[in-house]
Amino acid sequence: MKDSGRRWLIAAVALFVFLLVGWVLLALQLNTALAGPLPFGPGLMSKLSADYGADEGGRSVALISLSILGDAMQALGLSEDEAAAAHESLDEAMRSPVPTATAMDFEGAAPFTATPTVTRTPLPTDTPTATPTNTHRPPTRTPEPTKTPKPTKTPGAPTATGGAPTATSAGAMDEDDPEIVDVVLDPSPPDNDGQCTIQVVDFHVYDPPVSSGIADVWARIKVDGGSWRYFYDDIALLTGVDDGFGGYDAHYGGTLDPLNPDDGPDSSIESGDEVTVELKVKDVANGNWVISSPMDYSWDSECE
Repeated sequence: MKDSGRRWLIAAVALFVFLLVGWVLLALQLNTALAGPLPFGPGLMSKLSADYGADEGGRSVALISLSILGDAMQALGLSEDEAAAAHESLDEAMRSPVPTATAMDFEGAAPFTATPTVTRTPLPTDTPTATPTNTHRPPTRTPEPTKTPKPTKTPGAPTATGGAPTATSAGAMDEDDPEIVDVVLDPSPPDNDGQCTIQVVDFHVYDPPVSSGIADVWARIKVDGGSWRYFYDDIALLTGVDDGFGGYDAHYGGTLDPLNPDDGPDSSIESGDEVTVELKVKDVANGNWVISSPMDYSWDSECE
C-alpha cells in the first residue's frame, strides 16, 4: 500500500517537471518568432526605390527681401514715413524671440508650466545709530569774501583758431558775418598830404568759424556827397588763410585812384572837397555786406 502511494507521488512530480520544461521551451520559441517577421505575413514595404523626378522642386527658391514690403505699403497709400515705420515694426517683430509651447502629455492633460519659486532674501536690518545730542555753541562770524575786480577787456584783433575752415555748400553752419578788424590808409585821414591817390595799406578781415569764406572785397569813394565811385578789382589778398572763397583771417590792400574807378571815369577833385572812403566785404553764406565806418578826407590838392 505504501509502495503504490510513493510511486504515484513520483509520477506526479515527474509530470509537473515535464510540463514546466515544455512551457519554458514554448515561451522561448514564441518570443523568438515574434521578434522577426511573420513567415506568413504580407510584405508591407515597397520593393521600388523612391522617384521624385515628377516633382518640380529641383529649382532653388529665390530669397525675398523685406524691403519689397515698403513698396507694397506705399502702393496701399501709406506715406513714406508711415511705410518706413511699419517696415521697422515688422522687422523688429521678426527679430523678437517667439515664446515656446509646452507639449501636452499622452493622456490629454493640460500642459505643465513650471512656476518659478521666489525665494525672498531677508533685507539687512539697519543698526540704529546713536542720536547726537544738540550742543549749543556760540555762533561764529564768517568773514565775507572780498570782491575781486574783474579784468578789463583790451580791444584787439581776434585770433583765428584752428585751421582753414571747410566751405559748406549752402553755408548752413556759417551763421556769423565777417568782421572788419582794422583799416589802415595812407595818407591817413583827414589830410591827403597833397596826393591824388589813396593807398589801402591794411584791410584786416576776420570771418569766425565755421566759415564758408568771403566772396568780394570792394572799396568806394564819394566826393562832396555825390554818387559812389566803386573799385572792384583794386583790392587784393595780401596775407592770410585763403580757403578758395576769398579768405578766413586775411589782410587785403591796394591803391585807389578816385579819378579812375572800376565803374567808369569820373570828374576831377578840387581842393576843399570832402572825400569819403569806405571798404566793404561780402559773406558767402548769406550774401550780407559788412561795411567799414566812413573815413573822411578834407582834400587839399587839385586832381584832374
